[in-house]
Amino acid sequence: MEEKQNINQTSETKQAKPKQVKKNSDRDGFAEYKAEFKKIIWPGRPEIAKKTFTVIVTSLILGVLIFCMDSVFSAGYSAIIGLLG
Repeated sequence: MEEKQNINQTSETKQAKPKQVKKNSDRDGFAEYKAEFKKIIWPGRPEIAKKTFTVIVTSLILGVLIFCMDSVFSAGYSAIIGLLG
């Protein structure tokens, strides 16, 4: 019975102590950044070209779509103003 009380007391003592924060120097921080930077998988030239082409085509399609919608709405607005005026 006494052993259980001693175990409980030691666990309570361990929980009561605040954890000490380890202060990293600047070098440790840069070493961590360097290690994380090495984990990055950079895309190859073909993948970059494919994604760039996709972005350009998508932008052109959206630009044409917005231009068409703007032209239709402008013509409709002008027609409505013409009927009222």
